[in-house]
Amino acid sequence: MRATAFRYHPPVSPVAAASLEIGKVAVTVGLSFDGALYACRRPPGVVERMEAEALDLLSKGLFVSGIDTPVATVTGAAGHRFVQQSAEFRPPDARLYRGMCGVGASRNGLTLTGILGYRLEVRAGWAKRAGDCGPPETAAEWCELFGGQLSSIGGVVLRRSSVLSLGTPP
Repeated sequence: MRATAFRYHPPVSPVAAASLEIGKVAVTVGLSFDGALYACRRPPGVVERMEAEALDLLSKGLFVSGIDTPVATVTGAAGHRFVQQSAEFRPPDARLYRGMCGVGASRNGLTLTGILGYRLEVRAGWAKRAGDCGPPETAAEWCELFGGQLSSIGGVVLRRSSVLSLGTPP
């Protein structure tokens, strides 16, 4: 049986994201990938359709927990293996986690394999209800102001947020 194969390059913008408010704090979480995956479809399919299916499979069931800690946990329903390599505070409102993600997933005849870099960005700021509060200036202040609310979030389910380039069928 023939197969259609191609190298899939995930978009640089977040593949999956979530936004929520807890108390007076607004939180956004975005997950981006960098690199290329090998995608194979049996039976053969149209490459553009495979790109859409690859993005769906890559973003399936993404769950983030521990966003109040130096080591956030990222999991995916497709069995991705996330290994964090760094975490840093980005003034005034973000913590950035970076690492590697091993992908070995199959669904409906489509198989994705490879290793991607990932970037998980967690932004916390005052919600409209908080009034006139200034942004934190240091990582310690960020944790002090938003840590309680972030720790009360057990986990966040991310939803696919990327769109394919114009002219690519969904």
